[in-house]
Parts: sequence; structure tokens; C-alpha cells
Amino acid sequence: MFAYGIFKVIYSPFKAFKEIIQNPKFVGPLLMMVLFIFVSVGREYARASKLYVQETFPSTMDAYNIDSWTENYTIWVSNANVSSNSNYRVLGYNSVQFDVTNNTAVWMELNSIGQIDCSSADGYKNLTFSMKLLHPTADMPQNSSLYLFSMDTTEYFSYDLAESTSQTENGTWSNFTIPVGPSAEQWLNSSTQATWNNITGLKFELVWAESARSNLTVLLDMLLFQSENFDPLINFIGSDIVISTITTAAIGFFIYWILFGSSLSIATKIFRIPASFKMLLIIVGYALIAMVIMEAMFCIFYLLIPPLYVSLNAIVPNSVLQVETLFSVCATLLLPIWSIILSSIGVQTAFDLPANKSIIIAIIGFIPYYVLMFLAFFVA
Repeated sequence: MFAYGIFKVIYSPFKAFKEIIQNPKFVGPLLMMVLFIFVSVGREYARASKLYVQETFPSTMDAYNIDSWTENYTIWVSNANVSSNSNYRVLGYNSVQFDVTNNTAVWMELNSIGQIDCSSADGYKNLTFSMKLLHPTADMPQNSSLYLFSMDTTEYFSYDLAESTSQTENGTWSNFTIPVGPSAEQWLNSSTQATWNNITGLKFELVWAESARSNLTVLLDMLLFQSENFDPLINFIGSDIVISTITTAAIGFFIYWILFGSSLSIATKIFRIPASFKMLLIIVGYALIAMVIMEAMFCIFYLLIPPLYVSLNAIVPNSVLQVETLFSVCATLLLPIWSIILSSIGVQTAFDLPANKSIIIAIIGFIPYYVLMFLAFFVA
């Protein structure tokens, strides 16, 4: 039998299952798993080749350290007590928290961050950060300033944040995007020695009125320089995508295989049909050809769509994102129906059952799939 009937199941399922049942072996389903893994790797490569990620500094592509400047509180210098806060965050796993007691000012400084170029055509054009202010009486700072150091702390550019921070709400995260570079307005330089092509540190300074003296807390997160350039995602994950996808696909296929086989076994017991678990596993293994086809369709789909550009705040163009979302939902919900049909054919052929009873058994067998999809939808 060519490829143990895995392709014959597509175009002639009744004949294929008759041959499979006469000589039931796990070779076919195992080949199906290998094929599923292969097309899953292709799908991930195709997807990664169409996703372009905005260049940031620090890079946000390290899943274990996605927002490094606010993940590690020990790199900060401040007049406040500095700590990490894992309960309130915007990006990554922590924000950095600054607390002072009976004071009117909080300043926080980060040095030796590199030699960041904000002046060239390929340089960084914006500084983005999220800040949350906590004041017992909800007073906003009277003065707020941002400093970017050039080479050392004696040469810097300063920016007045007072207007921006005055519009924030106490106890709520506020997102700021500040243009940087020679063409950016409202920046003042300490001297002509301060240059935009060599930013090496930064500082925030917030000052409240004397009448608002109190215990103050400032939380800072998602602190990044942003470029207008985008890099293909494949550049970041190219070497890791094979191993991660193989592992995920193999585990996923195996779980679905055992889960659906077990559900079919329960369904046959409900109808008091003497069915061996081995036979049901083999039927389900072949029926999962629909999952293989679904992965292949995703691969073709990603190859055909225009690129998507992913920044911290958006994915564009939105029309392509909507088409991708619609395609994903439809394929994920509808294609497994093919597996249900193939399973019903396999059960009908193996145990000489009426078509309506076989369909009911197959539907029961695949109920866990839709339950998992339902839960995943609400968790997401």
C-alpha cells in the first residue's frame, strides 16, 4: 500500500479504511505524524517570513528578557528605594518601582546603556515608556523632566515632561512616546558637546509641590528606543524555529491522537460496541490527515499574503491582519470536521455500523477538540 494509505484516505476513504482494517498497523499514523511535523515547520517558516518586527533598543525579541531595562531593578540609580513589581506591569514580567518616604521628588537614572544613535537615517526616532504615579491625594508632579546623556552626565539633552505628566491619572499606567534626534522639537542641550549619535544614559526627574509632600511611588515599564526600521522575524528565530516547532507539533499531534482515540473508545462503550483501543487509535491517526492539510493550507496562505509589520502598539496593515484572523478561525473550526467524517467512515467500516451511529460516535470523539478551542478562545 503506497505510503500505508495516508494519501488514499484523502481521495478514496472507504477503500482506504477497508485496506487499513485488514492489516491494522501504527506505521501509517506515525507517518502522518512525521508529515504533520514537516508541514508545521514549513508553516512557521512561511509565517515568520511575512512578519516584520520593529527595531528597538533594547530588543524585545528575547522571550526571557523582553524588556531588559525594567526587568532588572539593580541597574538603576535613584534617590528612592528601587525594587521590581511583578503584579503591575505593561511588558515583560516586571516593572521597576521607586518609593520615597515623606518627600517631594523622585529621580531615577540609568547609565552605561550603550552608544545609541538617534541622529542617522537608520537611527532611533522615538523613546517610549510607560509610567504609573501613585500619590496619596492624587496630586500630579509640578515639574517633570527627561534627560538623555551624551557620553557622560555632564553633557545631556533635556525635555520638559510637565505637560504630559499633568494629564495622567493617578494610579493608572500612562504611555509616552517622545520623539528624539536632531529634528525632534522641545529638547534643550546642555552644550554643543552633547550629540544625538552617542546617547549613553537617561534620567527621569519628577518634583511635586511642597504642599503635596508625601510618600511617593513611581512605576516604570516598557522603556525602549524605537526605530522606523523593521526586521523580518525569521532573522531572530531562524535557527530555533525548527527545534521548537518539531517539539510542539510532535507533542500536539500525539496528544490529539490519544485524546481523540480515548474519546472514541468512550463513545463505542456508550453504544456497547466491542472495539479495540488499537483499532480506534489507528482510525483516528489516519483521520488526522485533516490536520496535516490544515497546516499545509496555512503554509500556502502565509506565502501569499502581504507582509505584516509589528510594532509595540500595532500590527499593520490592519486589513491583512483581519483576513489572517478570519482564515485562522475558519480553518481551525471547519477543517477538523473532515477528521470527524473520516473517523465515522473508519468506525463504520471497522465495526459494520449504520452511518448515523458512526457519525455520532465520531462527533463524540472530537468534542474535546472544540472544548479546547473554546477554552483557548476565552483564555486569549
